[in-house]
Amino acid sequence: MRLGIDVGATAIKSGLVDDRYNVTGKRSRPTDARDAAAFLSDLADIGRSYRGSAKITSVGIGLPGQVDPHKGTLVDSTNLALADVPVADTLSRELGVPAFVGNDANCAMFGEVYAGEGVTTPNLIMVTVGTGIGGGIRINGKIYRGRNESAGEFGHMCVNFSGVTCRCGATGCWEAYASVTALIRQTRDAAGQYPQSLLARLIEEGGGAVDGRTAFIAAKAGCPVAEQVVETYAGYLAVGIDNLLIIFRPDKVVLAGAVMNEGDFLVSRIKEKIRFPDQLCISKLHSHAGIIGAAVLGEVYRDHKQFV
Repeated sequence: MRLGIDVGATAIKSGLVDDRYNVTGKRSRPTDARDAAAFLSDLADIGRSYRGSAKITSVGIGLPGQVDPHKGTLVDSTNLALADVPVADTLSRELGVPAFVGNDANCAMFGEVYAGEGVTTPNLIMVTVGTGIGGGIRINGKIYRGRNESAGEFGHMCVNFSGVTCRCGATGCWEAYASVTALIRQTRDAAGQYPQSLLARLIEEGGGAVDGRTAFIAAKAGCPVAEQVVETYAGYLAVGIDNLLIIFRPDKVVLAGAVMNEGDFLVSRIKEKIRFPDQLCISKLHSHAGIIGAAVLGEVYRDHKQFV
């Protein structure tokens, strides 16, 4: 069994992956990235927690940001505010098995290639929507990684040159409008503007908590304010997806991330706003894509024919 660890800015998901790419023993815990030592300690704890479940032959870690797979390091991560972290060496030493690192969105792409839409789709764009937005690119059956393994940072393409400032410091980045972080901000702003709305009451009754589901819950309950939040958010997603469709003309654009659990309630709105709606779909692997892709990193890096 291989262990896959999918690191996000807010949560770390993990699971064991067998030779048929089935995920078992899936777990999740909050991300502790207050410093490199705490972060590495958490990763090691996750690995050790699986020792009694199965014999682990390798561990792969998908990380948000730029990685160096040859050195096994997290080079830089805006979302984690960490840099130059020796992830692979630390995990290999702590767990006694080979360890590999990859960009988290590329890992989601690897998961699709091995067990999802990529099995039968040679030209594929993967878009992962979460705290930020990332992605992967597959052209004629080969994965394009770009310079320094950093291709696919779709979230930082500009969709509004006079827009809001992104966490990366640039202006008008796609993820500043279409990530779940952005959706939460848009939900709060709408509730503040319309304090008598069902959306505002729902937030108040929940003690002020807002997450990526809040606007959808209120919209499905008939709140017109929440309905507009969802519609606008779908429009922001559509802008970037349409750009990717036009630039790459893939067979499919595959969407992943917890917000895609909203299914057709969200995706049908996106399809209405893009030029090639038939090329858009949701990953059938759901939240398993990143875990599977991380777990197979050892195989991925051995098979250089997979890469452009």
